[in-house]
Amino acid sequence: MLSIEKCLIGISFLVAAGLSSASASAATVVATLQSVGTGDTITLHAIRPNGQTIAQQVLVGRSTFTRTGGTDTQTLVGSGVGNSFYAFCVEPFEDAALNANYSFTMSPLGSAANSSISGGIGAAKSLQISQLFGQFGSNLGASMTQVQASAFQVAVWEIVSELSTNPFNVLSGNTYFSTPASSDFGDVMNLAQSYLNYVGSANANSPQAQNLQALTINGNQDFLVQTVGITAPEPGTWMM
Repeated sequence: MLSIEKCLIGISFLVAAGLSSASASAATVVATLQSVGTGDTITLHAIRPNGQTIAQQVLVGRSTFTRTGGTDTQTLVGSGVGNSFYAFCVEPFEDAALNANYSFTMSPLGSAANSSISGGIGAAKSLQISQLFGQFGSNLGASMTQVQASAFQVAVWEIVSELSTNPFNVLSGNTYFSTPASSDFGDVMNLAQSYLNYVGSANANSPQAQNLQALTINGNQDFLVQTVGITAPEPGTWMM
């Protein structure tokens, strides 16, 4: 979750950056968090792996970074302007701050959130996230509304944090969301739930987004990103 310090206005918001089990020689991405959506907020209710209950107001939407360095040579999907790239938070139990510069490790998506969840989110949740984006928008650089971006972020948090024995439900369960929030709360919840209903019924033949990886950092938020590959989809618009 992103605590807005420095630009930490007392509101915590989640951004995905986390811990990696990779060695010190693993490829790195150094980047500055520029924004999270348009500043819309929502209240996240969840239970940490240690059993602690949290209820925090967080920013929702697609995060924008500016890359400033690092050893990883892959191109990250973004707006195509300068060194910017897009990301979604993966780790509901860690913070990140606007305008802060982070040195991330490029990691497999299943390794995300390793600093707060033992072993990371794992293969099953990684697959569900890939199916989420594979069905509704396989290019992180595609145009989307704030409602769509917020719904994707809510869906990712629900996948990562909800108990595997519980059905996905954005309004109840181990992980859920409530007001205070922006005026489009209902639209965001309805769209996120429709995404999650699909993920809950997806199978091995369901489409998966390609080239999804995680930027991980111990003690801060981990982020979902997409690298440009030879099979990367052309820019387009997100499906509803």
